[in-house]
Amino acid sequence: MPRNYDRIALTEEEQAVLFEEADVARVATVGPDGLPHVVPVAFAIVDGKLCFETDADSVKVSNIKATGVAAAIVDAGEDEYAEHRGVQWRGDARVVTDSEFVKDIERALFGTVKSIPDASGHERVKVELTPEKTVSWDFRKLG
Repeated sequence: MPRNYDRIALTEEEQAVLFEEADVARVATVGPDGLPHVVPVAFAIVDGKLCFETDADSVKVSNIKATGVAAAIVDAGEDEYAEHRGVQWRGDARVVTDSEFVKDIERALFGTVKSIPDASGHERVKVELTPEKTVSWDFRKLG
């Protein structure tokens, strides 16, 4: 039976709408044991990259530093399968060191550049995932 991938793919405009509507991305990295580590993060799309903030000493940052890759899914409509739509990105990932890009990410995430240290007492870093492979779907297009 043929697949409907082309028929159900989200357009770039539909992906942009989903990114605006979704609250979290699920980011996956690979640990030293070869197993996936998947966590939800608040995210923003900045210059075509999925960006988020996290603790510098987090597992996902350690994994990204070791492998240089990650994947993420942003989706919506989980309550009703026929309404489900999403985007999966896989590609290079890194901790952002460019101070101007860090500010761009902060503006996108928080509406402003953060001016106070994080209350948790942990150093915070920004991470970017640059998509090399993108897969999207919108099961609403099947109906």
